[in-house]
This record gives sequence, C-alpha cells and structure tokens, in this order.
Amino acid sequence: MSLYPKIRTVILVSIVLVVIEQAIKWIISTNYQHVTVEIIPSLLDFKPTLNNKTFYWLGLMNINVGRWARMATVIIFSGILCLFYLYTKGTFKHKTCLDVAFIFGFAGMLCSLSDNIFFGGSWDYVYLKPLFVFDLKDLYLNCFSVFCVICCYKNRTETSEIKMKDIISFLKYGHTAKKTGQRP
Repeated sequence: MSLYPKIRTVILVSIVLVVIEQAIKWIISTNYQHVTVEIIPSLLDFKPTLNNKTFYWLGLMNINVGRWARMATVIIFSGILCLFYLYTKGTFKHKTCLDVAFIFGFAGMLCSLSDNIFFGGSWDYVYLKPLFVFDLKDLYLNCFSVFCVICCYKNRTETSEIKMKDIISFLKYGHTAKKTGQRP
C-alpha cells in the first residue's frame, strides 16, 4: 500500500488548520485589532498584538530579524520537517502519532509563513498573563513537539537504530540502505 494517499490526507488536514488560523487572524486584523477583552480574570485576555520583528525565541534574547529572514528560516525548517517526516514514515512502525505530529508541525510552519506574507508578522491574540501573547500557530507547534516526543518514545527501538549512513542514503537515493538491503 502506498504512503502517498495518506500523505495527501495529512497535508490536507494541515491546510485546513492553516485556513482556520488565518481566517481568525484576518477577522482580528480587519475588525478587532484594537480590542482587549478579559476572558478569565487575572489569567487570560484577548489582546491582539502584531509581532513583526522576530520569532518568539529570538525575542527572548532581544534579537530582531526582518521579514525576509523569518520567511527564509520558515521555508528551510519546513523542508527539514518534510524530509524528517518522509524518512521516519518509512522507518517507524507506529505511524499515527507521526502523522499527527507532522500535521501540527506543517500547519504551524505554514501559518508562520502565511503570517509573514499576509500580515508582515504574526497576529498573536491570546494573552496568558503575565507571560506572553500567543495564537493557534504557537499551539500547533507545541502540539507538534509533544507528539514528536510521544512518537519517538513509541518508536524508541527504531529511533535508537537510526544511523547517519541511513539518513545520508535517504537524502541521496530516497531510501535507506537498511530498508532496501543495498549499500549506500
């Protein structure tokens, strides 16, 4: 059975998540960008904030990067994520958590890219007092991290057997030496 119909479904679900997140941001940016509403007193606010300077993790170190650098970074990480997904899809036995992780990771990456293309930055809108403002994209990326950990744990035998030569073989030939019985 081919992996490709399943991969198409995974990509379609990712795109649906992106559309939901981008629709929310479009509504906020056109109608509610100056509105602040307390959702849960002393804990959670609706507080739209356009972050057009940097990624969250770089902002913690006071490093600002431009729009094009953010877009290039997201494109590179998206490519790495796709290669990681295709490699592990052919290696891991427990694939459902891998599919779910990729759905969230790819959706988060596409949301980040879309944010920079359409808004020039990210419209974060949920304020977790007093820590930070976040959006669905951030939630998607955190879900990706959690499901990656679960996936690696469920596939710990396969994970421990991954060799650099198998990764290089996959990058060169589209398969691993271990899987095909060939030498790279």
